[in-house]
Amino acid sequence: MLSTDEIVGLSSAFLAALSFGSYGVPMKGEAATRVDVDPLVFQSYKAFTVLLTSTLLILINNVFADDYDRDGKSYDNINYHDNPSRYWEFQKWTFEDFTPWAFVSAMMWVPGGTAGVYAIRRAGLAISVGIWSCVIVMLSFVWGVLIFHEKQRGGVIGGVWAMVVLCGGLYGIAYFSSGEAKRKNHDGNHGNLPPPCETTMLLEKQNDSTMEGGEADVDPLDFETYPHCGAPPHSHQTIHLTFSSFIGNDNKSGNRHQHFTLHVSKYHLGILMAVLNGVLAATIMVPLHYAPPNTTHGVGYSMSFGFAAMIVVIVFWFFRFLYHAVRIFAGCSQCNVQVILQSCSQAYDTLPSFHINDMWRPGLLAGLLYSIGNLCGIVSIQKLGNFMGYSLNQTSMIVSGLWGIFYYREIPGMWNIIGFLSSAFVVMVGILLLGHEHVG
Repeated sequence: MLSTDEIVGLSSAFLAALSFGSYGVPMKGEAATRVDVDPLVFQSYKAFTVLLTSTLLILINNVFADDYDRDGKSYDNINYHDNPSRYWEFQKWTFEDFTPWAFVSAMMWVPGGTAGVYAIRRAGLAISVGIWSCVIVMLSFVWGVLIFHEKQRGGVIGGVWAMVVLCGGLYGIAYFSSGEAKRKNHDGNHGNLPPPCETTMLLEKQNDSTMEGGEADVDPLDFETYPHCGAPPHSHQTIHLTFSSFIGNDNKSGNRHQHFTLHVSKYHLGILMAVLNGVLAATIMVPLHYAPPNTTHGVGYSMSFGFAAMIVVIVFWFFRFLYHAVRIFAGCSQCNVQVILQSCSQAYDTLPSFHINDMWRPGLLAGLLYSIGNLCGIVSIQKLGNFMGYSLNQTSMIVSGLWGIFYYREIPGMWNIIGFLSSAFVVMVGILLLGHEHVG
């Protein structure tokens, strides 16, 4: 018979995997595709929902905490020494328990989550979650061994073998997820979507004198030259990143600046964003090792993180606005208060819309699923231990893979589907091996 803790832990792990594997689904939904939502906009909805759910959890936590005997003797006839975990779960949280270390976590979560939104929308749900789950597991292992000197049963060799298995599964996920792109390469111009821009140069250099309309027609950072327009992210539409170079100007020929344009497919940039999200997500919980113990008990850290995440999102929006304002102001010939105000007004108009009527439902739903997954993940690790709890949480990649395969049809062909699921199973074996190597 399973104990109560085991039942609660397994149920929480199941809900965590279901929530973490599903919170990316609204990012590729009909509403997000129709308005081509900006990744930072969607991340803002997530941050607001995390703050909202954390506040509700703290209110509930404080209600239960008020029922505790302050001497730590009993709660509903439960002795503190017999069951300390239930006691600290409901320690009352106040603003005195807020820890600045939450800002460190938030400064990694906001850009990482924004990159994750881009990855899901451009590379696909199945491959993005699969990639960053593997990266999170591998980097978490590295953090534990190299930084915090956690002991391993098999030493370095056991960890290396587990990493090899993980990398093999990760390669399979990436290989079989790209089946649609390979099919389109063979189809050429047939079908409704444009073929990959294989003949486009990776790097193109142009001079001001050769560009019609001059420098004003070039956006120094044009990330969305060709909008998504609802097409599947595997279409390999090309992004043109145009940068201005102030080095090597040829004054004799009359050229003021040279412009370098980097051509990158959205699919491959999405893969890169998935890796970036994995790197940052693996580091989010590192500040927990340095935060005071009283600030990390129960759901207390989630409250600090919710406040910090919302503030960091606002700061990111401010710097994005400032970037556009400075760029517009730099192109003006005059410098006065009116020009500054006009530059700020144009910069504000440049910012993407929140599309509240279309996006509030999918945005809040994604944030709610993330919050549920985060809370259930904490409970599962507490009840089942780091090895079993953390390993079961990572089955979210299978859930997201099923969403991508059967709902969004990202992976065509039965053999590609079988290969993807087999690779996900190999990844789970690698995760279990890494968890088994961990001592304590």
